[in-house]
Amino acid sequence: MADQVDVLLYGLGAIGSFYAFILHRSQRVRLTVVARSNYTAVKENGILLKSANHGAHRFHPDRVIRSPSELTQPADYIVCTNKAIDPDSVVQSLAPAVGKDTTIVIIQNGVGNEDPFRAAYPSCTIISCVTWVGASQPTPGHVIHTTSEDTELGLYPNPTLPYDIESTRLTTFTTLLTQGQTPFTIHANIQPTRWSKVIWNCAWNTLTTLTAQDTQSFLQSSPDAIPFTRRLMSEVIAVAQASGVSLPSDLIDTQLARIKGLGAVRTSMQIDRENGRPMEIEVIVGTPVRKARELGVDTPVLEALYVLLRAVDGEGRRGQKI
Repeated sequence: MADQVDVLLYGLGAIGSFYAFILHRSQRVRLTVVARSNYTAVKENGILLKSANHGAHRFHPDRVIRSPSELTQPADYIVCTNKAIDPDSVVQSLAPAVGKDTTIVIIQNGVGNEDPFRAAYPSCTIISCVTWVGASQPTPGHVIHTTSEDTELGLYPNPTLPYDIESTRLTTFTTLLTQGQTPFTIHANIQPTRWSKVIWNCAWNTLTTLTAQDTQSFLQSSPDAIPFTRRLMSEVIAVAQASGVSLPSDLIDTQLARIKGLGAVRTSMQIDRENGRPMEIEVIVGTPVRKARELGVDTPVLEALYVLLRAVDGEGRRGQKI
């Protein structure tokens, strides 16, 4: 690969803007971003990032577009930081950016996110990422980043490609993260990490969204709150294990201790509901529910939350059409 790396970043929300900043720091990257609701603000003024870790920076991507259809040649890397609301349509829209040597980097919540990309682009390398970045975008093009900052990533192996090619592509991308001065961890198998994150999201995103409370308020709401959360987490762990994913035996204790240490957390799904936006229900809750049904795992708590969230999400989507 040449010294210059063409990167298309799809999804310029708070998380996408943070990774745009990281990639922009690398002198090797020619960065194109796909912006939608904040297109005008970013096109005219760039992105202002105020970070507890990196300070305040205003930067301008090399190119700001509304759709990958505006591209005239494939990208070396496509970084997907969009919310996984409608994966199939997004995957198809990326076709103008995909070439025979393109690597797709998925930085999204949920499990099973890699499947539609592999089906549509079977010859591509896929890098699957779990992000622990805390960020918000209070106004278009203005992003606030907290101290939370970590990326865990690994290959979603492609049996049709030699390992040395995929490994080189992974190394090139992590070099860009290094140049962008953000911490990361490479995993030989990223799926346990993905499932650990989805267990986290299945608990906190669902419970904060349905109760309209932050995490601490919910946990302190009754003596039943923590046992209920443990049962929910244990159901998702059972689905992961039935799927062949090995997880630490103390994962529930670890995650409960971590959330208590973070203070009053409001989740992205909760904020999406408050703003009447579609929520990432399917990749976070729907996929584990479908896996459970397929594998014969009993998940009554998870199923109940899935039904309730779909009702709430349906109400929000209907409201958008009025």
